Amino acid sequence: MLRRRFLIFFVPAFLICINIKAQQGGLNQKVQYETIYDDPYDINKLFLMVQPVYGEAYSANTNLGFGLGLDYYLKDLMDFQIGFRTPYSQATDLMRDAATKNSDALNDPKRFYYVELGLNYHVVDRKQSSKSKFVLFSKNFKKYNKWETMVPESIFVPINIRKIWGVRLGGTAYQSTFEVNKVLENQGKELDPDFTADLDQVSFYSNINSQGFYVGGSLELIKNVAIKFENLYDQNANDLMFNVYVDLLINPFISIEEITFIPESGSEIETISGDIIDTSMFGFRAGIQGKFNRGIGFSYGVETGLRPGIQGTGFFLMGVFSVPVFGFRLDKGMSNFEN
Repeated sequence: MLRRRFLIFFVPAFLICINIKAQQGGLNQKVQYETIYDDPYDINKLFLMVQPVYGEAYSANTNLGFGLGLDYYLKDLMDFQIGFRTPYSQATDLMRDAATKNSDALNDPKRFYYVELGLNYHVVDRKQSSKSKFVLFSKNFKKYNKWETMVPESIFVPINIRKIWGVRLGGTAYQSTFEVNKVLENQGKELDPDFTADLDQVSFYSNINSQGFYVGGSLELIKNVAIKFENLYDQNANDLMFNVYVDLLINPFISIEEITFIPESGSEIETISGDIIDTSMFGFRAGIQGKFNRGIGFSYGVETGLRPGIQGTGFFLMGVFSVPVFGFRLDKGMSNFEN
């Protein structure tokens, strides 16, 4: 009796599963499409990126804020980048906030900012054959809740992909408040005995201003393809522009503001030179950026490395999200997903 019940339930379920798999395989074989365009060189020339949020874990000064970015592609020769970011307010500029509330120094805490201007020369810029994954989707399947059982998840389509191997060169500048006590402790430094200040009893903050340049390399992968499926499925596109880069950072111009204070036992202003703090002019960074060849879209980026400046406090990890990103063709081309 138990065996009969098992067969009654198991055999129909097994046959249903086979039938579903057969239907999915049939649909996979019947999926047909037409390429609307496939040209990774026919892209927007100018991208304006509004960055409502970025976050940076920086050893000297963690901060959270907003920024602006601009990318411009000069034919197939080179592309230019401009970037600027700064905290929302004092509360999201942690060292400036701490200095405003706790510092015994007379120095005015400075707002963090970071600005960058650079170019990327296309040493190798070529097109090659590849494949791209397209998810099959139709609004009708959402209506009837048949996504999982009636359509294959995706198909791979032959496309062209553009690879740009580039040499990067540019300039950077930043400003930040930092905690003097922590830096001196990490560097094993002590104040001159002639000073009346005792670091165990006072809290000092100062500001750093640094300018320099970078040189590095990058690899950018550009896809710009749209396909139209027959019958059931919606039109789809893959227009990702993905960049990976590594830079050597060199900042020969580093200025640390002298620390001024009035000791408790006196009324005259004393000054501690910023030269007591060791600096480093060399650093590096590695990062990624992704954006899309559309009239209005979004982009993302992650960057990490060692920033030139105060020795021992250079590590940073930064993430940024841009929306909207406005793309401008600056010509009469039509190869993007909105057109």
